[in-house]
Amino acid sequence: MKGFSGVSGWKLAVAVMIVALGCGSGDGGTKDASSQLDVPQVLDGISEGITGDVREDGQEDVQDRRLSRLSAQGRMIVDAEGNEVLWRGVNLGGWLFHETWITLVGHTTHGHIHLAAQDLGVAEEVDALMVELGTKYGTDPAVIWVCPADGPEWLEGFRQALPGRIGEELSAQLLAAVELHPFSCDDSDKPIRALLEERFGPDGRDELLGAFQDAWIQEKDMEWLAQQGFNVVRIPIGYRNLVTGPDSDRPTELVWNEAALLRLDRLLDWCEKHGVYGIVDIQEAPGGQNTYASDAGLYVDPLMQDLTVEMWEMLSSRYKERDIVAAYSLLAEPYGAPTLQARDEMYDRLVKAIRANDDDHLLIIHDGFKGMASLPDPATYGWENVVYSTHVFEWNAKDLSAYQFLTGLYDPGNVEAQETQNVPYYIGSFSVFQDVEWAYQAASLMVGWFEHRGWGWSLWTYKRPDDPISREVFGFTSSWGVRRDVTGEFQRPDPHLDSREELLEKLRAYKDLELGPNQRLLDALNTPTPFESTLFEGN
Repeated sequence: MKGFSGVSGWKLAVAVMIVALGCGSGDGGTKDASSQLDVPQVLDGISEGITGDVREDGQEDVQDRRLSRLSAQGRMIVDAEGNEVLWRGVNLGGWLFHETWITLVGHTTHGHIHLAAQDLGVAEEVDALMVELGTKYGTDPAVIWVCPADGPEWLEGFRQALPGRIGEELSAQLLAAVELHPFSCDDSDKPIRALLEERFGPDGRDELLGAFQDAWIQEKDMEWLAQQGFNVVRIPIGYRNLVTGPDSDRPTELVWNEAALLRLDRLLDWCEKHGVYGIVDIQEAPGGQNTYASDAGLYVDPLMQDLTVEMWEMLSSRYKERDIVAAYSLLAEPYGAPTLQARDEMYDRLVKAIRANDDDHLLIIHDGFKGMASLPDPATYGWENVVYSTHVFEWNAKDLSAYQFLTGLYDPGNVEAQETQNVPYYIGSFSVFQDVEWAYQAASLMVGWFEHRGWGWSLWTYKRPDDPISREVFGFTSSWGVRRDVTGEFQRPDPHLDSREELLEKLRAYKDLELGPNQRLLDALNTPTPFESTLFEGN
């Protein structure tokens, strides 16, 4: 989930309208993990229970809702009978690309301070100071909606003001306790993976993340989403979660993690059972297509390009017969490409590798926030059955009029570009993220715009529990998740200090984490505002 401005076409100008609106092997060959290692016993548990007629609660399961292969027909996506299919869905954020700001594994800086202050008996004074300092820091307007009151800059302001509230001695004790927890709120999976690998080794890291993955998304989630009327889930995946061994920003080989792939298989089985398509989406490729976790080395390192092709060849071989896979999202948010040519040539390698594998799935091409008009005429590269995509976030919006203005501003250019390209458009990730009435009206407006133009969409994100400490201290809430309200017990994992056994217990407990729905957001998504009635209103 990201968003940047300063680009043409779908540029977000000051407001940044984006997010998530989303071969040769070179010197390093791909190895089959099962040929070198004993496949862990955990695979048996993943394989079991994928099919069956009776749920654990004894109720009869719904019949499998078989969905047909999708394809592009001009600017529409259609099923095997030629019926238009408009994607209306959510992203499964935090699952196979573990962003700790979503999952609340670990605390923000203010969370650690709050807990330490409770232990020292000075919570009232310390919380009051944090409220005075507020949640903002830095110059990026996005950060406070992801990790409020967090990081070294915010901590420094707190550090300077603290002795005046509780004295030097207690300040030293509190800050010493906070320093035991380096910053862990992040929108990349690299930091949490590195921390767990440092503490428990690559195998321990994979065991712990696997326990979380088994708990975070279950069949009941697909059933619930289908009941709400969603027909697609976008599945963000970091390549690091698809492989075993030590993490590296520049891997020399890819050893597939069969346990992770079986979890993806199982999810697609659940999707099939409940009539929800799945989009396989790569958030981070080897070397990186953006700078969230690395330095966008994909575009300068031929080996990373070869490994990325191998990754997609593997995924294509595994899923080319699965009609439940709506599409492959080849490279999410590839803004790290130094030129449009570099972006498009990397896409072309992936498209050709997948087509050479006799795989005709829809392929999603993201603009990298360079504007939808920057994407080429598909005929230039001989692409067929492709979908063009962007992501939309308006970080600086203060009221509904900002969204009304921007939808009107960007609509004509996008319509013109799509008419020329003659491909379907898909807003692979978007959110209004603020928990105020006008923001929900904006969500309704955005969906109305997308659907008026026949563009499918996926909200960012499905689950995102509001941080209980942020709520308590700042009254801080968001509309990131359609499931967000923690209604039951939540034993938050501490990846810095918890033992392996404690982490396993807490990560497995996500299976029973009760998250109530954000009904206002669901209502907004299900009642789109007619697009024509709002153009430039109030401006």
